[in-house]
Amino acid sequence: MAMRSSLLLVSLSAIAQSVSALNIFTKPIRWGIVSAGRISADYVQAISVVQGAEATAVAARSPIAAAEFASQYKIPHVYSSYADLIHSSEIDVVYVGTIADKHVELTQDAILAGKAVVVEKPMALCAQDAQMLIDLAREKNVFLMEGMWTRCFPAMRKLRQILSSDEIGKIIYVQGDFGYNMIHNPPDDRIWLPTSGGITLDVGMYIAQFGRIAFPGGKVKCVHACGSMKNGVDCSIMATVTYARGEKESNFIDQDGMMQFVLTGAAETEERVVLQGTKGRVIVDSPFHTPQRLRVVHHLGRGDKSETVHDFPLPDDPYGKWNNPGSIGFVHQIHEVGNALRDGKTQCDCYTWEDSLEVAKILDEVLVQVRSNPR
Repeated sequence: MAMRSSLLLVSLSAIAQSVSALNIFTKPIRWGIVSAGRISADYVQAISVVQGAEATAVAARSPIAAAEFASQYKIPHVYSSYADLIHSSEIDVVYVGTIADKHVELTQDAILAGKAVVVEKPMALCAQDAQMLIDLAREKNVFLMEGMWTRCFPAMRKLRQILSSDEIGKIIYVQGDFGYNMIHNPPDDRIWLPTSGGITLDVGMYIAQFGRIAFPGGKVKCVHACGSMKNGVDCSIMATVTYARGEKESNFIDQDGMMQFVLTGAAETEERVVLQGTKGRVIVDSPFHTPQRLRVVHHLGRGDKSETVHDFPLPDDPYGKWNNPGSIGFVHQIHEVGNALRDGKTQCDCYTWEDSLEVAKILDEVLVQVRSNPR
């Protein structure tokens, strides 16, 4: 009888622990905001719109700036250092919104503290550091996500459905552009920082991430890039990435996949992406990094085609004013992170660790080529 009672107590204890683990995030998920800059301000506004999420703490390089930020956005806890916030019991997940030079250090600190982390893109300034963070998150069983919010938009889910259905056949190439005028940014702007500045590390990942969507199971064979520099950083680049197709795709098409993109800090570009397939194409209309419209063109014969439009309006916006256009779309990422944490996952399905690593490797190669042989 004593043994049965002991076994029963052990079983009940195990059940209680399991229930406790499942209930960690039944209450609103509490975000700790690292940095009180413009991007963090937009992120906090988006958090306030999401049911089941709340910004509960903030820290910044300047305690005065953190206090002012907390007052403006009604954040209850202010910390005098990033370390104090990361180790706080008042938060469940850390949002790293600092300049990119600090991303690796702060993300590593958060993982070691056992805190889930969303780090703004780029996760790291090179693929080696991104791999280190991912390995650490895996070892510590801690959630980690690079802030590729584009992948969280409903339009991107629809895009993946279209491609997987073979509606437009196998993708032959991806082509896109992203540009804005950074030429007149002041000398102290982050875009001119020698280690993390430049157009590639600012927006290059937005197009580079399409490769793993267009060529599932494929492997990057080679990257060719050229570009120009200004004030010591890359200002305009053109890159072509060639993919060896995965085994399933190679049974249907015997040529490599290709992705080509242009990035520039010298002009406002159209900012759209085209995925050309063997039976049609999908156009992700501008601005593709906050995608709201897909146009699917079906080839019906030479010179004959039909077009289907899929619209995905931005969520209802109670603010209207943001530092960056479309930032209300952060709500999609906040929802995705919340769902992943509640399900006990260590990464988001919409943008995985492998996605981050491939993009980081592509951008590494682009920068090596552009910096070594600028035009």
